[in-house]
Amino acid sequence: MQRHGIKLFLTVLIAACFVIVSAFSLCPDANAAGQVELKVLEPRAELLSAPAAPINTRLKTLEGKKIGILNNTKPGADSFQPYLMQVLKEAYPTVEFKVWNISYNDYPNKANELKELAAWSDGVIGLLGD
Repeated sequence: MQRHGIKLFLTVLIAACFVIVSAFSLCPDANAAGQVELKVLEPRAELLSAPAAPINTRLKTLEGKKIGILNNTKPGADSFQPYLMQVLKEAYPTVEFKVWNISYNDYPNKANELKELAAWSDGVIGLLGD
């Protein structure tokens, strides 16, 4: 059944091309040299991007550092959070945590909270659910 549909589609496509070519051959003025002008357009959108920013260097240790935790509030992110904090606190007893719960679909409206997170933190861990 599917092959029949493809054959029918190709037959119609070939017939349509034949009709278009025939129409141009019946209209000699349209085919005359210098009479036909084709304009080729670029179908891709113009790419707009922010200038590249350097990547921050990694922290050599978490000892005595302030670590911000960005929780995107998707299911699963908050389940992992207490275990992550416990393991890191055991390994680095002087590490300090602060959690920001910012909805994944509300980042543009939370610019001030994201700036606060960046200003407070020596490093940030992103908890992404799902």
